[in-house]
Amino acid sequence: MLWRADQGVSFGFAVQDPIISAVIVLAQPALFGVLAAVVSRRARMLFRRDPQNPQAAQFFHHWATIVLRVGTAAGFAASVFFTSWPDWFDFRKTSCFLQVVGDLITVLPFVASTIAVWIGAFPLERDIRREGLLAVTGVEETSRKDWKLSSYLDFHIRHHILIVAVPMTVIVFAFNVTDGYEEKLRSLTGWPWMPDILVGVAALAVFVAAPLMLKRIWRTHPLGTGPLRDQLHSVCDRIGLKCRDILVWNSDGMVINAAVMGIFHRVRYVLLSDGLLEAMSPREIEAVFGHEAGHVSEHHMQHFLVFAYVGSLIAGGVMEGLLRIALAAGHDSEMTLYGIQAVGAGVTVILWLWGFGWISRRFERQADLFGARCVSPPAAACHVPCSMHLGSSGELPGTGRVCATGAAVFASALDRVAVLNGIPHEERSWRHSSIATRMRFLVSLSGDPGRTRRFERLVLFIKRGILVCAVVGSVLAFFYYVYWPEPPAVVRWVPVRIQALTP
Repeated sequence: MLWRADQGVSFGFAVQDPIISAVIVLAQPALFGVLAAVVSRRARMLFRRDPQNPQAAQFFHHWATIVLRVGTAAGFAASVFFTSWPDWFDFRKTSCFLQVVGDLITVLPFVASTIAVWIGAFPLERDIRREGLLAVTGVEETSRKDWKLSSYLDFHIRHHILIVAVPMTVIVFAFNVTDGYEEKLRSLTGWPWMPDILVGVAALAVFVAAPLMLKRIWRTHPLGTGPLRDQLHSVCDRIGLKCRDILVWNSDGMVINAAVMGIFHRVRYVLLSDGLLEAMSPREIEAVFGHEAGHVSEHHMQHFLVFAYVGSLIAGGVMEGLLRIALAAGHDSEMTLYGIQAVGAGVTVILWLWGFGWISRRFERQADLFGARCVSPPAAACHVPCSMHLGSSGELPGTGRVCATGAAVFASALDRVAVLNGIPHEERSWRHSSIATRMRFLVSLSGDPGRTRRFERLVLFIKRGILVCAVVGSVLAFFYYVYWPEPPAVVRWVPVRIQALTP
């Protein structure tokens, strides 16, 4: 899965000396560990100056950590592209079945650098979360909340490394095996794309079965019987949500959040973290649960999958078009191929950083809206002026209006999530608007039915647009391969490598 020199994609100025390559690669974890410790020390100084107002420390630490994470990724890319490190673990000549081991060894320095950054960040995150717990509950600390470094790393490794590594290892194994038997598969089936089809089938199978893996990776157990479980099952019945089980997400109190995983209801689980159950009221838990249910009911995951498919069509189409133009003009050098690959990678980055992020933030707001509607009381129990109940006998949730009481309950849950997780209220991310922005937006909808309807039309337009693009792209791709069954080159896109295959 990694770029290697024998595949014709290494750079002429890559370091070939094994000692220098080893120093470049193995020194990175220590370097990023030291930088993370310096950042954490500076952030803790800012935090101690005003522990009641940790915004400055949080913002500094947040952006410095982003820089460090980008640095670890850039360092790993430099190790792959500019050193002989990946070639040391090329086991394909021995057996394509063993190559997955070589790939895992190759990424170990990147994993070590990531863990080093977490170790540096640990003291600050512990202090900020302690302060958040004190602000919300009045409890200074308990043994459960006084996290040790070992439990902190166990959580991060499970939730940020293993969640990706386990399913990707299966896909990488399938890719290496099909790559090793590539010519045999093509000759037996007569399909030049058969290796890619098999990898795609394996990836789809892993995606479907991923919830069964993750429920064990994340250390979960079923939510016990009692009033809360009955309350959440009542919500499921009311909104028509089907899931296999409601699970408690064991994080040693480190996470105040919820999640949903699984497209099909037979392998779909709703997860509520132990910290969430301990720190929030039943009504707030219901609101957060409703948000996760909204992702399912509004089919957000399915639309994300279709977006990924559309993105691959666009990137592949751009690369194929540029390749044909270059070949027609007589430009068939390796540098031309590198340029085309760079353009394809750039298109993919733009689509995901801008397009996916923009869509994801709208979907998150729609899930917020769904969660607020889940906790909206009947008209008799709503005692604040709102566009849903004012002057009416009561409307059911989902009729285009938002109850002000439901919006206030959900906004309160968002506020508590931010404080307990040590998230600055005005901090936004790639996939989420800031907590403060989401709170303001939701409250504004409760007083402006027109804005609510405009927002819902926007989200509907986005969903239909994604589906239309998928249909049109599929039709164009079909006619492309029908009328040009033997193109001059086939550009093959895989998770980490772009390889040009010339028949």
